[in-house]
Amino acid sequence: MIMTVFGDLTRAMSSIVLTTFGEPVVFHLDGQADALPGRGVFTAAYQEVDASTGVPVSMIQPVLEVRQADLPVTPTEGDAVTVQGVLYLIVEVRPDGHGFLKLMLHRGAQGGGGHETPTHTDP
Repeated sequence: MIMTVFGDLTRAMSSIVLTTFGEPVVFHLDGQADALPGRGVFTAAYQEVDASTGVPVSMIQPVLEVRQADLPVTPTEGDAVTVQGVLYLIVEVRPDGHGFLKLMLHRGAQGGGGHETPTHTDP
């Protein structure tokens, strides 16, 4: 595999971002027998904005950003993650093209969305 200066800098930066802004989380991924500890950058009230108009284009929702290489499998819609002691369902997974995943979340305790609360327990 050919390494580039930009690729090396991106990997180094992602480690710094997770160390500085990340917090411990627990993943509950389909096909994994055990809950998986991890780290991610959590935003409780994320809102996307159209760059050309400045107008919000989606609802406000919690988001967790994680490094894809830190996980044994890529999370999918219907998986779950515990952040700050709260269970969230993953409703959308958005790769950023630089090794990070933006996990769009829905608070599991509120139900809805047709997702089932996972039966995994935190370690």
